[in-house]
Amino acid sequence: MTDLPADRRPALVDALLPGLLEPVATQRADAGRTVKTAWRLVDGALVESVLMRYPDRVTMCVSSQAGCGMGCPFCATGHGGLTRNLSTAEIVEQVLAGARALRRGQVAGGPGRVSNVVFMGMGEPLANYRAVRDALHRLVDDPPHGLGLSARAVTVSTVGLVPRILDLAAEGLPVTLAVSLHAPDDELRNTLVPINTRWPVIEVLDAASQYADRSGRRFSVEYVLIRGVNDQAWRADALADLLVGRLAHVNLIPLNPTPGSAWTASRRADQVEFVRRLAGRGVPVTVRDTRGREIDGACGQLAAAGRAPQA
Repeated sequence: MTDLPADRRPALVDALLPGLLEPVATQRADAGRTVKTAWRLVDGALVESVLMRYPDRVTMCVSSQAGCGMGCPFCATGHGGLTRNLSTAEIVEQVLAGARALRRGQVAGGPGRVSNVVFMGMGEPLANYRAVRDALHRLVDDPPHGLGLSARAVTVSTVGLVPRILDLAAEGLPVTLAVSLHAPDDELRNTLVPINTRWPVIEVLDAASQYADRSGRRFSVEYVLIRGVNDQAWRADALADLLVGRLAHVNLIPLNPTPGSAWTASRRADQVEFVRRLAGRGVPVTVRDTRGREIDGACGQLAAAGRAPQA
């Protein structure tokens, strides 16, 4: 607005058009190739994103909600409850912030570009369905309407909101669906993932299979291994029983314990046996590469700590 004095324009912009995200804490790990940032939103709510640089890709893990209302007891985000949903702009801005940092050479390894996005940060993405759906379009649609990322490089994680899984299938966006299962039996999953009392294991897997049929993409089963809780060999057998014949892949995740939790990661021998039993039944299985274990790596830990930035 050139009819306003130049020295007054910045204050007007700050008042009327505040920034979407303000960094309040940053932690680095893996020789600077993993960068976790806590952001303050315009209303003071805190969210997190994580940039992870690998030899062949750069992945942004983004939040879809400030907090989470799903109440999973092993998750740091769930301990604080839900503050609010994020807007589409607030979700996409997390990716853009990572892209800017890479372009400016602020991440170890020199300039680069974001190639993958995973909705595995704070919140349940499908509980904020409309904003997440629109964010997906902003990410994968061709320029100038979107960033032009490959839909195959975008993953949406859910604890199993069956109606929204089916809605996402109808969108025709071939993104990867990840189901946070964590137990093959309803009795244990009711405790680990309380929403299971509404949509039990078999209903969640049937919906995920419908998504795979519609999209042509296999779905991922996320399974956090917790010592003595869900890592027994018989549970590996039960999980295989559920997945044989489905277009699915199991992603085993060593637990990153939250402060004060009595739960810890599985013993190496139990993890190896779990993998062996799944693979022996022909179920594709991998163990997630654990990044950021020397920092507040689990979702919600950095935002909850509220610490000053660290180099």
